[in-house]
Amino acid sequence: MKKILLVILLLASYNSSSQNFPTVTIEDESKLKLHKLIVDAEISGNYATVTYDMTFYNGLDRILEGELTFPLAQGQTVSHFAMDLNGKLRSAVVVEKELGRVTYESTIKQRIDPALLKQTQGNNYKVRVYPIPAKGYKRIVITYEQNMLVNAGSYHFNTPFGFEKSLNNFKIEIKCNNQLIPPE
Repeated sequence: MKKILLVILLLASYNSSSQNFPTVTIEDESKLKLHKLIVDAEISGNYATVTYDMTFYNGLDRILEGELTFPLAQGQTVSHFAMDLNGKLRSAVVVEKELGRVTYESTIKQRIDPALLKQTQGNNYKVRVYPIPAKGYKRIVITYEQNMLVNAGSYHFNTPFGFEKSLNNFKIEIKCNNQLIPPE
């Protein structure tokens, strides 16, 4: 009986602390199809840098606007953000909240649609995604960094893959630098 309770408690704690997968939600609250995902992780000692290169597909005959939500686990921090604008990947810069607001407002006045990645409640991030071309693709790249936790003398690396639908294209590459013991 104790073994069964332990398994149930472990499963309950795993589900409650698990990180959700990034999604783009459109006006009718449906989710945009994630067409392609490339994940690159580089681990050096107890430090990991993870890049999600996501391409979403709009199968509709009209341009869409959406909102990307990118939840992170405790201790993870966004270090890079880029979005495809007119066929070119444009990188963002990290600025203080007030400077970001002022820059956003002045950019809007120039009739340019800036991307403003905001940290919301907890360690969740969101950004307005526009335009998402009709019958077209929208590419978004986010990199985050984290110190990995030690458990039983080993570092543990975890990244969520909660796909609701199958992907057309998926690739993951994990590089471990300067590791004395090979990763499992």
